[in-house]
Amino acid sequence: MPRANQHFLLIAALLTAATLCQAYEDPVQPEHGGNKKGLGLAEKSGLGAAQLEALQLSWFYNWSAQTAITTPVKFVPMIFSPRSLNQPIHTDTVLGFNEPDNAKQAALSVPEALQYWPQLSQKAARLGSPAMAGNPVSGTWLPAFMKAYPKVDFVTVHWYKGIDAKKFIKDIQAVCDTYGKPVWVTEFAPSTAANGRLHPDKFSQAEVNQFIRTTVSWMNQQACVQAFAWHDAKVGSSALFDQQGALTATGKAYAQAN
Repeated sequence: MPRANQHFLLIAALLTAATLCQAYEDPVQPEHGGNKKGLGLAEKSGLGAAQLEALQLSWFYNWSAQTAITTPVKFVPMIFSPRSLNQPIHTDTVLGFNEPDNAKQAALSVPEALQYWPQLSQKAARLGSPAMAGNPVSGTWLPAFMKAYPKVDFVTVHWYKGIDAKKFIKDIQAVCDTYGKPVWVTEFAPSTAANGRLHPDKFSQAEVNQFIRTTVSWMNQQACVQAFAWHDAKVGSSALFDQQGALTATGKAYAQAN
């Protein structure tokens, strides 16, 4: 092969690699510690800046477009449903509709979501997909949505399937492989439908701590996973804070995990 052609192919390969690297490694742009760690925080819970900073987080969100909390931890807004589309956004990244496949959340059909998506895509430079209540790979909603090729810069995932860290890793890797886009795990905790508020302490502290160590370590090592956020901050053994707002054993484990 002529040297000129070899040189051209080398440049093309390097550009392709750089593009793929950028696709996965465009950062959350955190302002607190430079890590991927976040929290889904319902502000009506009474928790605030002190709790966010105690967890050594990079970012947090609250299922709405704005926050009343003043903190160096980066706030990432969400447009929960089309009803929130008129809310102003003041950051470079926005999370898309929350669980449109859930009648108690955004409750949208795929055509309805696609109808509003162009308006949402103008809100920020980087846009997260709708987050599913069901399986984002084997379910029907997100695959149908993504087949329309809407603007989606990263795929958001919710995961509540107990303490099986291997299952967690397999599921998140499947999302990475299926969509070929960065992933944000915007809700996860070792809780299931069978151990919610009626049975909040189904899992032991040792089991919860091991789940945190394994999943956080794995996500921090994956270029595909750009960010993750714990949820269920005040439920049983998933609770990060006690009634006084101090870190629980679970909160300490999450704060220390890397």
